[in-house]
Amino acid sequence: MDPYFNLSELEKKLRKIIEEYYALRSVGGKVISFPSGKGGVGKTSIVVNLAAALALKGKKVAIVDLNLALPNVSLFIENMPEKTVTHFLCGEAKLSETSAKLSVKKAEIDVYPAESIVDLKKKIKIERIGDLALELKPMYDYILFDQSPGLSKFAVYPTLVADVVFVVSADIKPAYLDAIKVRDVLESSDVNFNGFVVNMAKRKNLKYFYNERVYATIPYDWRLKNAFSSGKTVFQLRFSFLSSSRRAFSNFAKRLIEDFPPERE
Repeated sequence: MDPYFNLSELEKKLRKIIEEYYALRSVGGKVISFPSGKGGVGKTSIVVNLAAALALKGKKVAIVDLNLALPNVSLFIENMPEKTVTHFLCGEAKLSETSAKLSVKKAEIDVYPAESIVDLKKKIKIERIGDLALELKPMYDYILFDQSPGLSKFAVYPTLVADVVFVVSADIKPAYLDAIKVRDVLESSDVNFNGFVVNMAKRKNLKYFYNERVYATIPYDWRLKNAFSSGKTVFQLRFSFLSSSRRAFSNFAKRLIEDFPPERE
């Protein structure tokens, strides 16, 4: 955890923003946040493939890349916009200027990619995530946040404005221990925690998460790995109907729609 990051101080600064957001959060699409303890557990793969599964079920979906150090969502789009979410958070662009498209079969997903703050060398106004969520909620059924790993302010802020929070991990001990730490911090801060998403599971009976609140499990699938490497979702692969992860994402989307439907006035 960032030694200079004070969660209590963060909550005080965000109090007004969050209260305003909570007053409106029941209206519109669901903002779904995907934090993790470690990097490399497949958050981007989870977000993009879940978005594809939701879109193929007729839902209007947006992906927002909030991994502001090492953004990866841009790998899945053909045309990168001149302005990105990073520019929006710096106050240098309208959100509408930062969107791109991802087509999966007959479905279309709006993608809001990011540019690395290391490259941009600008000061991020991370509290603008509340404004971002409020602007997108009336436009979509589901808004998926692909986040930075760990417990820095860049990882915690998105969870504060989310309707649903899933901690992503893998069923290996180091990732499990870090995921539990993230869960504990979220729950102690009264942030929604709706369960773990365990990625790359190599066995039906989980070794470390067997006694935890697991919302979805994505099995290890070489097809999914190949799809990510080529900038595609598993749904776009030839013979994708043979993929175990494709079935898992479809089931994940189905359950999500049943448990967290968008709310309209």
